[in-house]
This record gives sequence, structure tokens and C-alpha cells, in this order.
Amino acid sequence: MSKNKSAAIFILILLIASLSAVAYISYFSSKKYDETKESKHIQNKEAMVHSTTHRALLSIRSIGGGGLPVINVSEYEGENDTVKIQAALNDVPEGGAIVFIPSGVWVAAGLQAKSHTFIVGAEGAIIRRPENVTEPFLTFANISDFAVLNLTFEGENIENAYGIEVIDSRNFTIQNNTFYNHTKSAIKVTLSLNGTSSNFTISNNLFLNCQNVPIFIFGIPSRRAIRNFCILNNTLINGTKNGKIGIAFSANGTIENNKIINCQYGIATRCVSNLTIRKNYVENITDYGIYLGTQVGDPGTDNVKIIENEIRRSRIGICRYYGSYPLVNIQVINNLFVNSSQYDILADFPGTFINNTITDASKLKIENLATLFIGTRTVSGQIILPGDINYDLKINIIDVALVAISFGSSKGNPNWNEAADIIQDGEINIKDISYLAKNFGITS
Repeated sequence: MSKNKSAAIFILILLIASLSAVAYISYFSSKKYDETKESKHIQNKEAMVHSTTHRALLSIRSIGGGGLPVINVSEYEGENDTVKIQAALNDVPEGGAIVFIPSGVWVAAGLQAKSHTFIVGAEGAIIRRPENVTEPFLTFANISDFAVLNLTFEGENIENAYGIEVIDSRNFTIQNNTFYNHTKSAIKVTLSLNGTSSNFTISNNLFLNCQNVPIFIFGIPSRRAIRNFCILNNTLINGTKNGKIGIAFSANGTIENNKIINCQYGIATRCVSNLTIRKNYVENITDYGIYLGTQVGDPGTDNVKIIENEIRRSRIGICRYYGSYPLVNIQVINNLFVNSSQYDILADFPGTFINNTITDASKLKIENLATLFIGTRTVSGQIILPGDINYDLKINIIDVALVAISFGSSKGNPNWNEAADIIQDGEINIKDISYLAKNFGITS
């Protein structure tokens, strides 16, 4: 055999061997790829089940639910969705668990949860109210350390049916949920006769077409046993029948950065202590943007700060709604009240009003002597200083003299002076003199 022929055979053998090696490597690489792909698929499926969305996972971690075991509702059997979800809730161990509700529509209500339960929905997880069932979707009674995250609750406009009801409970979060078509409060936090509810946050929820106080914090008269709470970054739209954020018989709370649009009211309070209402946006309100109320059997309201809110197109921007019990230390600072159909500010309660902006002077009415106005302006920049009868931006003896000249007159009398009717009751009397005396020397 020639040298050339031997070399050719050798090269052919090497080529066949190389091709075999490539095929071998390719086969096992492909097999390894398929196994890796399957493993990743399983991991992704588990991740989807166990951590749902990134937003929900962050929420769980932020409120102390990270590292808990996961209970998947879809793994439970029952004659209906209420039975399945309740079985999952019943299986939460004493140390706590995440109860995961997968995507899809779950028709359920009347659910009861334990302490240390974190109920979390996947994207697209909807709990729909069963026909003719008025029990709340979820009830948390006398428990602590729980959360409801990332779920949609469809109320189906069934009368007298609450969404989520919390009674005598502590350390909880209701966050990143959507509530549709509720005729009763979508979230209600309340008490038994001697109970307490405290240390909770209701945030980043959407309430659409929800009526009768979608967010309702309601304690017991003469007690402030609902306390230490935050109502943050929620949106309420189209609550045309008593739609509002309502806080009553509660203390040490913050209502901040909420949006309330096309509702009957904006933010309603009754008998509260140490409450801050800050940076909320309220628009297209048929009645009162912000109101303060009191009730028989309770000492009243004290220490309320209303700061940097924007109230547009209400009937009255801010006022006292009902009750004659005391309001003490009410501060209204750096707010925008504009385009109200009746009044931007109805000062029928004692309060300190500092650096607020209103539409024009006709939108301010004072009915209470114990009010102080500093830095009030119109949207056009005009300074408004109640009691400044001659518009020289100070309250002095000249203003007292002008009121004295018109003293005793009423509308239609020859010496009537509209500017001298500071307490706008249609008469220039001792109330107007008293207001001047109280605010004498103020400049703006």
C-alpha cells in the first residue's frame, strides 16, 4: 500500500472518530440541556406558585412573612371554592404560612383566617362573591400578624355585604388589592365592646364603584381603642353613595397620599385624636372634601393636622359636618381648596388656618370666633385677612372703627358694610367685634 493511500485511510478514520465524538457530545449536551430546561421550568413554576409576583414577594418580606411555608389553595378539594380556600386557611400552622391563591376566578365568601396568615394572590387572582351571600369575603377576629396582598375582590353589588372585616386584631397589612362593586365597606376595621385594634396599614389598594365608606375605621364612642394606623396611597373612584375614607373613635393615625375622585365625600372624621391628614388629592366631590364631626357620648376631637392636601371641585372643601362637642387644636396648613360650588373653607369650627389657597374671597365663610387665618391667598395671589376691613393687610384700630360705624346694622340698612360682617351671619354685632379683639394686631 502506498504511503499516500495509508495517509488517506488514517485521515478518514480520524474524521469518523471526530464525527462520532461530536454526535456523542451533542447527544449528552442536548440531554443535559433538556434536563436543565425541565429543571428551570419546575423552578419557574415553583417560583410562580411560592412567590407570585415580585411586588407581592416584596410585600411579604416587608411585613415579616419571608421564609414561611407556602400553602397552595389549588391543591385542596371541596364542593366549592369557599370550602377549598377555607381548608387551606385551616391548615396554617401555629408558626404561620403563606396561603397562595393562583390566577383565576374563585367564588367564595365567609372565610375565616388565623394569626400569622399571609393571604397572597397571583396576578389575575379574583375572589368573587357568591350569589345572595352577604357574609364578608374574609373575617379576621381577635388575631394578629396577618396580611392580604395582591387580590381582586368582586362584590357583585350585593346589598349589605362587607368586603374584609377586621375585629379586635393587631399587626396587619391590607395592600395591593383591588375592590370592585361593593355596596358596603370594602374594608372595615372595628371592635367588640372591650376590644382593641392597632398597628396596621391599609395601602396601595384600588376601590372602584365601592359605596358606603370603602375604607372604614370605626371604634367605640368615648374610647380610642383603634390606634396606630396608616391609610396610604389608596385610590377611591366613583363612590357616589357615601364613598369616602371614614375614621371614627380612633387615635394616632395617618391618612396620606390617597386619591379620592368622583365620590360623595373625601375624608370624613368623627371623634378622633392625634390624626394627620396629609397630601391627599380629592376631586369632584358632591358634598364635603374633608369634614370633622363629633357625637354624643364622646368628648370630641383633638390634635388634628390637615396639611398639604389638594381639594378640587367639591361642594364645601373643608368644614364641620355634625355634632356640637369640642374640636381642639385643629391645624389646617398649606392646603389647596379650589373651585368648590359653595365654599372652599367653611370655618364653622375652631381652627388655625395657615398658608392655604382658595379660589377667591367669596369662597371663605367664617362662623366660629375661635379661628385664626394667616397667609390665606386666592389662586390669583390676593391676600385674604378676615377682619381687615379696609384691606391694608393688618387688623388695627381702623378696622375696629369701621365695624363700630356699622354696628347693629343688617343687610339692607343704610350703614351696612359687607366687609364688617366678619362672622357672616347677616348682622354686624358683638361677634364681629369679638373676632377683631381676638385677632387685633395680626398682619399678613
